[in-house]
Amino acid sequence: MVWGPNGKRTGSRPAGIAQREGTVSVGFRLRDALIIVLGNIVGQLAGALGYGVWLAFAMGTAEGLALKIQLDPWRNHLVLVSGLSGYLFMLPWILHLLRKRRITLSGIGFRWPGMRWFVYALLAFIALKAFSVWLMSLLDEATIEKSYRTMEGVVGTGPLWVFMSAVIVVVAAPLLEETAFRGALYQGLSRHMPRLAAALLATIAFTAIHLQYALAGGVVAIVTTAQVAMLGAMLMFLYMKSRSLWPGIALHALNNGVSLIFLFALLRH
Repeated sequence: MVWGPNGKRTGSRPAGIAQREGTVSVGFRLRDALIIVLGNIVGQLAGALGYGVWLAFAMGTAEGLALKIQLDPWRNHLVLVSGLSGYLFMLPWILHLLRKRRITLSGIGFRWPGMRWFVYALLAFIALKAFSVWLMSLLDEATIEKSYRTMEGVVGTGPLWVFMSAVIVVVAAPLLEETAFRGALYQGLSRHMPRLAAALLATIAFTAIHLQYALAGGVVAIVTTAQVAMLGAMLMFLYMKSRSLWPGIALHALNNGVSLIFLFALLRH
């Protein structure tokens, strides 16, 4: 007995997996998903290392680099370069699979779900913000500001870096993270286990990839992690029910865009 692509037992091979030469596989395999997710992780590390090396070379010395890179504008640039590098490392394998027709855009989840799902995405956004407000109500003003400042590295300095912040956070992150975690990882895992277990693991992976926001430690780490986990759960629910990535991309972009606006306002205040 084999697990099908929707996390259900089937007596045959999962639908979407090529069964004879020339048959198109419309979804991700687990190997593909792991390559994509690991590519993102390796890319982020490579981007951070490359930026650190470049900065040391530009300064003419590596002395004090670890301390200086934690300060603006270097920290902002480091986070942006690292994030962009992670997304660029993901793309080649996705494009390879599309070019070889082992997956299709429809198979990934880029299909129109109907307008009602975007209404659900908006309601999910409102619920997410209500959850965040409730969490913040448990904290004092200083801790709230500290929780926002754990994310200040995503705000660039200067027109070019500000533009990069918006593009990476509001456009690239929703498109590529939804493709990686909801499209690829969930699809790949659901071929080998029940879909609820696959959804849980994919959501945990999504939360873990954002743990840099929990570096402040203490209650701030708990709050930021809870917010990301709730976002991941909502994104997964939308994908599982609509069978489309677009509602999740809309929710993800709206959440990131509003958060970025608040972050700009806070740090420019």
